[in-house]
Amino acid sequence: MTVPASRQHILQAYRDLYKTGLRAVQYSTPARYELRDILRQTFRTSAPSNLNPRRIQNTVKFLENARKYDGFEHRIVKNLLHLQYWKGRPLDKRSKHSIRDLNTAAAGESRKQIWHQYRATLTMLNESLDICLTI
Repeated sequence: MTVPASRQHILQAYRDLYKTGLRAVQYSTPARYELRDILRQTFRTSAPSNLNPRRIQNTVKFLENARKYDGFEHRIVKNLLHLQYWKGRPLDKRSKHSIRDLNTAAAGESRKQIWHQYRATLTMLNESLDICLTI
């Protein structure tokens, strides 16, 4: 049985994740804003009982490795934040395809499947590394 986290522990977890995340993305824009928005939304909507201290600590270590080394962890964090940034943006009107072609039923279904696979992959990554990247 898990003990509910106190308000102080929740604030400390948020601060640790945010500070380490900012260092991992080297304070670059728009990554720092996406990181901030993700953490805010996660901590506001999640129940305090869902915050696992071990997973949070493992995530902080993962982000520290992303900061220290330009390797596996850094590429994952960078790509996840880029995907999150472009997920909410409208399609570029200057692309080769017309907007009409991109909004067909097949294209919409394809985009849904892509995001479904993305979430499934992220869930498996979280489970295998025992971390809590929520994007």
